[in-house]
Amino acid sequence: MLCCGLAASLLLFTCATAAARGPRYYRFGVLPLQSPTMLAGMFLPLTDALQHALHRPVEFVTAPNFASFMRRVRRHEYDIIYLNPLLYTRAHRWGYHVIVKVAGEPFTGILVVRRGSPIHALVPGRLPAGLRIGFPDPNAYAATIMTRQFMQARGIHVNRDMKVKYFGSQDSALMAVYYGMVDIAGTWPPSLRSMPRNVRHSLRVIAQTPPQPQMPIAVRDSMPAPEVRRIRRLLTHLTATADGREVLHHLGFSRGFVAARNSEYRGVKP
Repeated sequence: MLCCGLAASLLLFTCATAAARGPRYYRFGVLPLQSPTMLAGMFLPLTDALQHALHRPVEFVTAPNFASFMRRVRRHEYDIIYLNPLLYTRAHRWGYHVIVKVAGEPFTGILVVRRGSPIHALVPGRLPAGLRIGFPDPNAYAATIMTRQFMQARGIHVNRDMKVKYFGSQDSALMAVYYGMVDIAGTWPPSLRSMPRNVRHSLRVIAQTPPQPQMPIAVRDSMPAPEVRRIRRLLTHLTATADGREVLHHLGFSRGFVAARNSEYRGVKP
């Protein structure tokens, strides 16, 4: 369950048009926030919409982990990317620029426990000894970096006071709490909402971090300007049609996307 067989699963979830690659097709790289199955269910409808807007094949791809995803970004293996605000600051240095960001909901990290857990707040000195905390990946901005900073600011030293485990994806970290493998997990609201109802209702949020700039979608600097405009227009107008709202339903972003600028991410730091 916890990302076993990941490499094999990646091969199963690409656009059908990838088999007929021509000289000019685009690769849409999605940060492995969740399992390949979960990401495919979320992003394949959007990939299909991009194909229709651009009149060319678009392939949905992800990676086994954050580090390998960013290596591919650095090598320009993706034409369009969806990733977290912190990793975007690196991608920008490597030749990508933001065109839109998720609209509406603040970008925050949350800490969750099982509903019956005795932990109701993060108070130094009042937490049980030997707590186990799970995160998706060391580079998960909201789920790991922001929640760790949040606890550190309150006098809770994660590495000293807790046993840390990484599970590779947001849903795997949440399932680890659900099955009692850890006592607390760092994640972000969209991942919690995407879990099966019985899992979602068995978990409880005990803390939420201050917000940061939202998740961006960026494109290679070398992409032709007319195609960039088509992508931006598609993404910012998804709420205007029934088909677009269906795409957003799969993504879990009810308010869609809004145009974004590189300057919004200059203050994002680890």
